[in-house]
Amino acid sequence: MSFALGYTMQFDANKLVTVLDKLLSSSIRYEMRGMVGKVRPLTRSVSDIRQLDCSGFVEYVIYHGTTDNVNLPSGSVTQRSKIASDASHTVADYLKEAELRDDIVRIGFRDTIAKRDETGAVMRDSAGHSLKDQVGHVWLVINGSTYESTSKGGRGKGPKSLKWDERKSDADHFYKLGAAPGFGRIQLGRWLERELEPLTSLF
Repeated sequence: MSFALGYTMQFDANKLVTVLDKLLSSSIRYEMRGMVGKVRPLTRSVSDIRQLDCSGFVEYVIYHGTTDNVNLPSGSVTQRSKIASDASHTVADYLKEAELRDDIVRIGFRDTIAKRDETGAVMRDSAGHSLKDQVGHVWLVINGSTYESTSKGGRGKGPKSLKWDERKSDADHFYKLGAAPGFGRIQLGRWLERELEPLTSLF
């Protein structure tokens, strides 16, 4: 389903936990070079993905974690534009809401800031590409944790989950996407299964 205005995203908590678990346990690299960090087609399994950038990660998780397989276009600037123009996705306060354990899926954005010279003109490299003082970023926040693909901590493994406040200085924009009822309970259950699995062989 293509992203549509006026549509609050409906998340399937089981699907959302599953896709996040698979991504976080993978060895997918962080890459940000055009379409290199995007998944095409989105129906590809996690085991077939070799690299992901931040918006490619968000696009993939939303597609596989929503009941209607919502396709939010890739590119953090495009994603923010789409969400900001939709009144059904309300603006949120990062410092007040990112730590909440309410099974709500939220999304944060860091702006891209162009590097400028003393005259205010955008600086460019030899190929004509604009230089950046700050590179844009996008990530999801659920129950006090971020879910993202980032070079933070090394490019060898892109998909990561960080504590919400590790992104508080990056959150130039923050929005509520929709509810994932039961997310925390299901996530805890999956964690307990993994922890107890080695003990089952003893009985």
